[in-house]
Amino acid sequence: MSEPVSTGNLSGTVVDPKGAALPSATVTLTGEGAPQIKQTNDQGQFSYLELQPGSYSVEAALGRGFLPVKQPVKINAGEDTNIEITLSVPA
Repeated sequence: MSEPVSTGNLSGTVVDPKGAALPSATVTLTGEGAPQIKQTNDQGQFSYLELQPGSYSVEAALGRGFLPVKQPVKINAGEDTNIEITLSVPA
């Protein structure tokens, strides 16, 4: 008999206002445990695996004229959560 899954996964993509992927964006996950910082890959994707269930905050930043964006995300045990973060440009 297998053990129940007690963690969840988060993946996502960081894009510009036109929907183009943004490689090398910094993505910071805060919530359960210490903050975790990753860079997006060439397709603007990131992932955090085996997270404890709970409420987290995800912040994406790139610089180069983009404003950072922070948004809440809920992680549930046994689920894969996928989000898209759109960075905006100053008006």
